[in-house]
Amino acid sequence: MHNSKTIACVTGASGLVGSRIVQRLTLQGYEVRALSRKEQFDYTDVELFRGGLEDEEVLESFLSNADLLFHCAAELYDESKMWDINVIRTERLLRIAEESNIRYICYLSSAGVIGLTDDHFVDERSKCDPQNTYEKSKRAAEKLVAKGSGDCSIVILRPTDVVDEQRPGALALPIRSNWRDRFIVFLKGNECANIVHAEDVADAAIYFINSSFEKPEHFFVSCDHERFNTFGGLWSLYKAIQQDRSVEGIKLKICLPIIIPYILRRLWRGSINFGKVRYSSEKLLSTGFRYRLGVEGAVRSIAAAQQ
Repeated sequence: MHNSKTIACVTGASGLVGSRIVQRLTLQGYEVRALSRKEQFDYTDVELFRGGLEDEEVLESFLSNADLLFHCAAELYDESKMWDINVIRTERLLRIAEESNIRYICYLSSAGVIGLTDDHFVDERSKCDPQNTYEKSKRAAEKLVAKGSGDCSIVILRPTDVVDEQRPGALALPIRSNWRDRFIVFLKGNECANIVHAEDVADAAIYFINSSFEKPEHFFVSCDHERFNTFGGLWSLYKAIQQDRSVEGIKLKICLPIIIPYILRRLWRGSINFGKVRYSSEKLLSTGFRYRLGVEGAVRSIAAAQQ
């Protein structure tokens, strides 16, 4: 347990990852402050600051004398607001944070900042070539966070496709299992699904609290190295777990060669990434971090929620 005077602030505290970070910090004994637009919050022992990144007065109180900052808030859907919220408001948040005693900042970015790539195996040394507004805004925010602030230790996480029991992502295909879903998996089943459970992302954010980095560090948070992290693999794994069969020796669903969906998408959309692109967690794993759920654990958790 930690001294209750250690103050941890979480933006986007009602979100997929932010809510789980709040939960972990609370259990570990931190004094937690949550920034959220929601009128009600699930955790009674958390100080709730109602507002968004545009509310500077709220942010000043929120960050006053804080020690830790987990910046998870972002605009994911409304393209017209992405640059303002993801970049300009992040810059203001960091400016206010400089006046506090923050010793650790964790910024939740996205593997999407890599954008278009010719690499089939992407790591932290890979070139970033973001394509859409969201990817560009997250990359710009990364650069702002990476400028650093005094002796503050900075970690920038780049999760792949974050899923959980309410937002199953690629696992929605085997959950529904209609004719369209079956066709999609037959077409693109050999492509990497890039899923990672929100629980594992939250674990990574908490993991580095007591680490000391001389410069900002970037980490991909991805389970792409696991065998079942393809559309076909997730389908086969989900069905085996659902039917209470052993996952040992599972035969993957028969699907078309990976080049076919790539060609079709390229004809339709132009330049795109090949379906073999995998984001490496080698750097993250080299620090001693281990995925508590991984792909199989994520599928088991989501499958159990469907019962």
